[in-house]
Amino acid sequence: MNAQQSSPVQQVPEPTTSAATRDVTSHGASTGGFLGHEDSRRRLARIGMLLWMVLLYAAVQPGLMSGDSIDQYGQGLAGSYSDIHPPLGSWLIGLSGRLVGSPWLILVLQLAMLSGGMAVLIRSTDARAGRRGLVVFGAFLLIPTVWSLAVVLWKDVMVAALLLCAVVALKSRRPFVALLLLCAGVAYRHNALVAAVPLAIPVVAQLAPAPRWRFPARVLVFICVVPGLVITPLVVSRALHAQKAWAAGQLFLYDLAGVYVAHPESFPGSILEGETSVPELTKLYNISHVWPLLGGMEGARPISFGSLETRRAAFVDEWKRIVRQHPKAWMKHRVTVFRRMLGADPHPVWNAFHQQIDPNPWQLKPPTDGFLFQSMLRIENALSSSFFFRGWVWLLGLLGVSLVALRRVKRHSLAFFTGMSGLAYASAYLVIGIGSDFRFIYWSVIALFATLALLVSPPEQTDSSSKPV
Repeated sequence: MNAQQSSPVQQVPEPTTSAATRDVTSHGASTGGFLGHEDSRRRLARIGMLLWMVLLYAAVQPGLMSGDSIDQYGQGLAGSYSDIHPPLGSWLIGLSGRLVGSPWLILVLQLAMLSGGMAVLIRSTDARAGRRGLVVFGAFLLIPTVWSLAVVLWKDVMVAALLLCAVVALKSRRPFVALLLLCAGVAYRHNALVAAVPLAIPVVAQLAPAPRWRFPARVLVFICVVPGLVITPLVVSRALHAQKAWAAGQLFLYDLAGVYVAHPESFPGSILEGETSVPELTKLYNISHVWPLLGGMEGARPISFGSLETRRAAFVDEWKRIVRQHPKAWMKHRVTVFRRMLGADPHPVWNAFHQQIDPNPWQLKPPTDGFLFQSMLRIENALSSSFFFRGWVWLLGLLGVSLVALRRVKRHSLAFFTGMSGLAYASAYLVIGIGSDFRFIYWSVIALFATLALLVSPPEQTDSSSKPV
């Protein structure tokens, strides 16, 4: 009788032990095995991040700079800005120069944001997901496409870093931080708005969570957020007293040149007739970039960039008229430039990266004789026209992972909108591109890794009532 009474007592711990065993198993042996501990995975990610930053900094410090970067640096040092470059970037790089005598702080900042952002994005309490995330992180650090541009002080790189950190903030359920980073990204590059709008959707979803907020109310919040992003560059420009330069004028000039070269009979009466001719336009027009039109060459006069702003209305009117007259020629010009940017033609990739600091009055130079710098150059030169720098490869990959996220959108909505952000950003260059530089789609490259990281290490499901902001 006593034995029968004690039997149920002896069996009580068994279900608890079994449940604990199942929990450990379901988490991929989270307390043991290869990188089973979350602390071990984080430690490895931090080591990889620091090594990546130190090696790249040592290779190129104070950071590689093209003519655009040098122009921004000069504006920042002088404290006099033109909105041909968004003045936030000029102010920031100039601040580094005033504080430490060179722009190396910006190099460290963008390297830390890129590697640190990805290191946080791959974190997961699940051992299996965490190990997969480390594989994504390792590929991110090692693939030349990422690090060859990460060392250049371009606004394209900083925008990618800001957008990546916005995604990290969204994964951590901090929508106000994400919104602030999106505003900074939009202020850092004229067309970053195209990439920010898709990410504004999960921002609104976290700011106004269902079911407490009904759908019409959430739409209203979205309608308020997007105009806020739109006006951010204007607010920053006014705060820094930037002079207007009408950067979009380059686009109208480029399109007009592309059409006039194809249809010279339409050139008489053009606003450009007094400063150039069809033979000169034919000599200057280049599908790789608009700058030959503005820089000129022997036997072909340049078109003054400064004169575009004063003739803004006339340029816009002529552009509308010519596009209506020759829509096929305009679209052919647009598609040709876009294909060139994506490397979807048999030609070598145009301006895949930058390998120096252009001549400048401050005598800034990278350590060109160093082993790390020379090794970096050899790798880049060997791969410059390979698939690593063919934009169509990256967009195809981004489309693929975005479709995977779409199939599981309830679980991977942030991954889906991150992918959409990268695709929208690159696709916009079909109509706004003024060149074929590979750097223009750098955010799309980073977005591929970010989307993949979110697929293998999705955000933890939490109670909406306890979301941090």
